[in-house]
Amino acid sequence: MRQTDFARTLTRFLSEYLPGQRNVSTNTIKSYRDTFKQLLIFCNLELNIKPEHLMFDKIKADTIKDFLNWLEKTRKVGINTRNQRLAAIHSFYRYTQSEHPEILLECQRILGIPFKKRENKTVDYLSQDNLKYILEQPDTAKKRGRRDLTIMTTLYDTGARVQELIDLKTGDVRLTKPATITLTGKGNKKRCVPIMGKTRNLLENYMNENRLLENGNQFHPLFYNSNRLPFTRPGITYILEKHLKQAKETHSKVLFPDSLHPHMVRHTKAMHLLEADVNLIYIRDLLGHVNVTTTEIYLRANTETKRKALESVYMEVVTQDIPVWDEDTNLLNWLQEFCR
Repeated sequence: MRQTDFARTLTRFLSEYLPGQRNVSTNTIKSYRDTFKQLLIFCNLELNIKPEHLMFDKIKADTIKDFLNWLEKTRKVGINTRNQRLAAIHSFYRYTQSEHPEILLECQRILGIPFKKRENKTVDYLSQDNLKYILEQPDTAKKRGRRDLTIMTTLYDTGARVQELIDLKTGDVRLTKPATITLTGKGNKKRCVPIMGKTRNLLENYMNENRLLENGNQFHPLFYNSNRLPFTRPGITYILEKHLKQAKETHSKVLFPDSLHPHMVRHTKAMHLLEADVNLIYIRDLLGHVNVTTTEIYLRANTETKRKALESVYMEVVTQDIPVWDEDTNLLNWLQEFCR
């Protein structure tokens, strides 16, 4: 069967351009792949176009708009997911317009499809007391409890994304002073983050207990499950949720969030640094943000920082020598006459 122009271009986009030229992560490539899987399903079910017959001349800007509406109405995806799918399509058509300049006009029409506005949600994070109570829950008399405590402490102390934590290898940990952990972030970009003394001690004990410091283990996953495979996102989330539930039972009078996911721990680290007056540039570097504007979401969410800023410029406009107005009988009499 003869290959279509759409099939050839999409294959090169996913297998050559994204990993070779853009150097994007495997997870990003999978996300883009899933977008086009859904586009092929849409064309097959709604337009009766089989994937092997799909060509560029059958995909117009209106087709992409219908696809996005189908995602929302039929697949019941949220606005964030809808915008994520559109971002993948935009990236593909930016690549396509240089590969197929004969359809440049239609590419630009598709690139002109706007993202849907969404409500800006508040940043969810743990208070320092919440975090303290949760970290008290693992039973350190048991091996699994010591592992859970090490995982949660490392996740918080490094401000890592959950995938960065999952991808950690034994060789990424430096226990000698200054103790650091090397994280591999989006686009395979590496950053070295310092860890505090208590985290370093927990990691050393954990690695000794699991014989991860022995020669030849530098490429072994740092945190792994009972099958000696790296943890998954649901696995890390399960650990956090389990100890959140225990903390709620132990401290029933304390207000905790309804749920706890790994990214909330990352938010917590950023907010705690901000509350400690750490410069936003340092927080950006720790979190691995490309642009400081991404980090500014924490500045907008931090009400304590706003309060301090307002107090610093507050002028005392009320003086103590203002007479008590209710002692002015003439004024009282005038008001009584006025209100009749």
